[in-house]
Amino acid sequence: MDSGLIVRRSVRFEIVMPARVRVAPHHAEILNFTKGVCDDDRWIDVDVIDFAAGGLGFIIDVFLPRNVDLEIEVFDFHDKSNPPLLSCTLRVQRVLMTDRRPAYQIGCSFTDQDEESKAQVEALIEKLSGISEDAGTGADHA
Repeated sequence: MDSGLIVRRSVRFEIVMPARVRVAPHHAEILNFTKGVCDDDRWIDVDVIDFAAGGLGFIIDVFLPRNVDLEIEVFDFHDKSNPPLLSCTLRVQRVLMTDRRPAYQIGCSFTDQDEESKAQVEALIEKLSGISEDAGTGADHA
Protein backbone atom coordinates (compact mmCIF):
# COMPACT_ATOMS: atom_id res chain seq x y z
CA MET A 1 0.00 0.00 0.00
CA ASP A 2 1.33 3.44 -0.96
CA SER A 3 1.37 5.78 2.04
CA GLY A 4 1.63 8.90 -0.13
CA LEU A 5 4.83 10.01 1.60
CA ILE A 6 7.63 11.30 -0.55
CA VAL A 7 10.82 9.49 0.40
CA ARG A 8 14.22 10.97 -0.35
CA ARG A 9 16.23 8.52 -2.44
CA SER A 10 19.66 9.86 -1.54
CA VAL A 11 21.55 11.47 1.30
CA ARG A 12 21.05 15.23 1.61
CA PHE A 13 23.98 17.29 2.90
CA GLU A 14 23.22 20.51 4.74
CA ILE A 15 26.03 22.87 3.80
CA VAL A 16 26.88 26.46 2.92
CA MET A 17 28.79 26.78 -0.34
CA PRO A 18 29.26 29.78 -2.61
CA ALA A 19 27.60 29.54 -6.01
CA ARG A 20 26.08 31.61 -8.73
CA VAL A 21 22.97 31.09 -10.85
CA ARG A 22 21.46 32.57 -13.96
CA VAL A 23 18.37 31.88 -15.98
CA ALA A 24 19.08 29.27 -18.67
CA PRO A 25 19.26 30.72 -22.19
CA HIS A 26 16.04 29.03 -23.32
CA HIS A 27 14.12 30.76 -20.48
CA ALA A 28 15.96 34.10 -20.61
CA GLU A 29 13.21 35.80 -22.64
CA ILE A 30 10.51 35.00 -20.10
CA LEU A 31 12.56 35.93 -17.02
CA ASN A 32 14.99 38.80 -17.33
CA PHE A 33 16.42 40.69 -14.34
CA THR A 34 17.41 44.34 -14.16
CA LYS A 35 21.08 45.26 -14.13
CA GLY A 36 21.19 45.86 -10.36
CA VAL A 37 20.08 42.29 -9.63
CA CYS A 38 22.68 40.44 -11.69
CA ASP A 39 26.08 41.05 -13.25
CA ASP A 40 26.73 41.73 -16.95
CA ASP A 41 26.63 38.00 -17.73
CA ARG A 42 23.30 37.63 -15.82
CA TRP A 43 24.89 35.74 -12.86
CA ILE A 44 23.50 36.18 -9.34
CA ASP A 45 25.54 35.13 -6.28
CA VAL A 46 23.79 32.61 -4.00
CA ASP A 47 24.59 30.26 -1.14
CA VAL A 48 23.91 26.57 -1.66
CA ILE A 49 22.37 25.27 1.57
CA ASP A 50 21.72 21.62 0.77
CA PHE A 51 22.96 19.13 -1.78
CA ALA A 52 21.89 15.63 -2.86
CA ALA A 53 22.26 13.37 -5.91
CA GLY A 54 18.93 14.60 -7.31
CA GLY A 55 19.30 18.33 -6.77
CA LEU A 56 20.18 21.15 -4.42
CA GLY A 57 18.78 24.08 -2.52
CA PHE A 58 20.00 27.66 -2.29
CA ILE A 59 19.11 31.04 -0.81
CA ILE A 60 18.58 34.01 -3.13
CA ASP A 61 17.33 37.57 -2.66
CA VAL A 62 15.10 37.62 -5.77
CA PHE A 63 12.01 35.60 -6.58
CA LEU A 64 12.34 32.72 -9.06
CA PRO A 65 9.18 31.01 -10.34
CA ARG A 66 8.71 27.24 -10.30
CA ASN A 67 9.65 25.29 -13.43
CA VAL A 68 12.18 27.86 -14.66
CA ASP A 69 15.51 26.37 -15.74
CA LEU A 70 18.74 27.78 -14.32
CA GLU A 71 22.43 27.36 -14.87
CA ILE A 72 24.50 27.01 -11.71
CA GLU A 73 28.17 27.04 -10.83
CA VAL A 74 29.08 25.77 -7.34
CA PHE A 75 32.48 26.75 -5.96
CA ASP A 76 34.82 25.36 -3.33
CA PHE A 77 34.17 26.34 0.29
CA HIS A 78 37.51 28.09 0.63
CA ASP A 79 38.43 29.48 -2.78
CA LYS A 80 35.90 30.86 -5.26
CA SER A 81 38.74 31.78 -7.65
CA ASN A 82 39.20 28.11 -8.66
CA PRO A 83 37.07 26.61 -11.44
CA PRO A 84 33.60 25.53 -10.25
CA LEU A 85 33.22 22.11 -8.63
CA LEU A 86 29.88 21.77 -10.40
CA SER A 87 28.46 23.44 -13.48
CA CYS A 88 25.05 22.23 -14.66
CA THR A 89 21.38 22.98 -15.36
CA LEU A 90 18.65 22.93 -12.71
CA ARG A 91 14.87 23.24 -12.67
CA VAL A 92 13.18 25.16 -9.86
CA GLN A 93 10.82 22.80 -8.01
CA ARG A 94 10.13 24.63 -4.73
CA VAL A 95 10.12 28.29 -3.68
CA LEU A 96 9.74 29.36 -0.04
CA MET A 97 10.02 32.89 1.32
CA THR A 98 12.38 32.69 4.29
CA ASP A 99 11.55 35.89 6.15
CA ARG A 100 10.61 39.53 5.74
CA ARG A 101 13.78 40.82 4.10
CA PRO A 102 12.78 39.10 1.42
CA ALA A 103 14.89 36.07 0.69
CA TYR A 104 13.82 32.83 -0.93
CA GLN A 105 14.82 29.25 -0.34
CA ILE A 106 14.85 27.58 -3.75
CA GLY A 107 14.77 23.81 -4.20
CA CYS A 108 15.92 22.52 -7.58
CA SER A 109 16.35 19.24 -9.39
CA PHE A 110 19.17 18.49 -11.82
CA THR A 111 18.05 18.42 -15.47
CA ASP A 112 19.64 17.47 -18.76
CA GLN A 113 22.71 16.02 -17.08
CA ASP A 114 25.53 14.97 -19.36
CA GLU A 115 28.28 12.58 -18.27
CA GLU A 116 30.51 15.44 -17.10
CA SER A 117 27.88 16.99 -14.81
CA LYS A 118 26.95 13.55 -13.42
CA ALA A 119 30.61 12.97 -12.61
CA GLN A 120 30.82 16.42 -10.96
CA VAL A 121 27.76 15.64 -8.80
CA GLU A 122 29.26 12.31 -7.75
CA ALA A 123 32.63 13.92 -6.96
CA LEU A 124 30.96 16.63 -4.88
CA ILE A 125 28.94 14.02 -2.97
CA GLU A 126 32.17 12.12 -2.24
CA LYS A 127 33.80 15.35 -1.02
CA LEU A 128 30.79 16.19 1.18
CA SER A 129 30.66 12.61 2.50
CA GLY A 130 34.27 12.91 3.63
CA ILE A 131 33.61 16.24 5.30
CA SER A 132 30.49 15.00 7.11
CA GLU A 133 32.30 11.84 8.29
CA ASP A 134 35.15 13.99 9.65
CA ALA A 135 32.72 16.33 11.39
CA GLY A 136 30.26 13.65 12.44
CA THR A 137 27.32 15.70 11.12
CA GLY A 138 25.95 17.39 8.03
CA ALA A 139 24.13 14.54 6.31
CA ASP A 140 20.41 13.92 6.52
CA HIS A 141 19.38 10.42 5.54
CA ALA A 142 15.68 11.23 5.42
